[in-house]
Amino acid sequence: MPFQENELIELENRIGYHFENRSLLKTALLHKSALEGKEGHCNDKFEWLGDAVVGLYIADYLFSQYEKPRSWLSAMKAKWASEESLAQVARNIHLERFILLGKGEEKGRGREKNSIISSALEALVGAVYLDSKSFDTTKNVLDTIFSSEGGLELVFLSVNYKSLLQTWSLKEHETLPIYQVIEDSQERKTYRIVVMINKKEVAVGEGSSKKKAEQDAARKAWEKIIEEKYGFRDDPCF
Repeated sequence: MPFQENELIELENRIGYHFENRSLLKTALLHKSALEGKEGHCNDKFEWLGDAVVGLYIADYLFSQYEKPRSWLSAMKAKWASEESLAQVARNIHLERFILLGKGEEKGRGREKNSIISSALEALVGAVYLDSKSFDTTKNVLDTIFSSEGGLELVFLSVNYKSLLQTWSLKEHETLPIYQVIEDSQERKTYRIVVMINKKEVAVGEGSSKKKAEQDAARKAWEKIIEEKYGFRDDPCF
């Protein structure tokens, strides 16, 4: 099924960018399975380029927001740029709807696969960079994509930290993290929640809702675990 003009325009509106060269957008959305064994361009090379651009975008954010050593920044970048995280970001703009797949992948529910969706997002970013020839413009597009879920950090809070903390807790202590409300200020509309593991307080989070406070607590707990694991507290180089 060929690309529909109205669908391409809809996607451009979603990301806040209109292509000068529309063929770049089409290539970014063309999964290799759609070639059905024939020669032609697919989104593989665009994905490679987009991976580098997304990596720089995340690295720039982490570097500017956190005064942490290199090892910590690298660990967080790896988590934030993971297949699972980027697939969730892509779903926020319903990118899976616009990907052109082959019959086999279509029947195999390829639109639900994190690998295909995250790759398409990176390819889309690569296409924007090629079309605009500007990292600043591409960064603005990424800001738009992530802002649909409250900004870059909130997206990755919801995708990564609670699940990371749960997996770690089960592996290390064979128990789940417990989240308890310790302050519920209706006047200030602020929640404070403590996360406990193995009956010990690990971190306290704050937020305008219980969900956001839990996410904040999970993030702080995970950062504490990473710091203790890699010995960042004793690292003089920041």
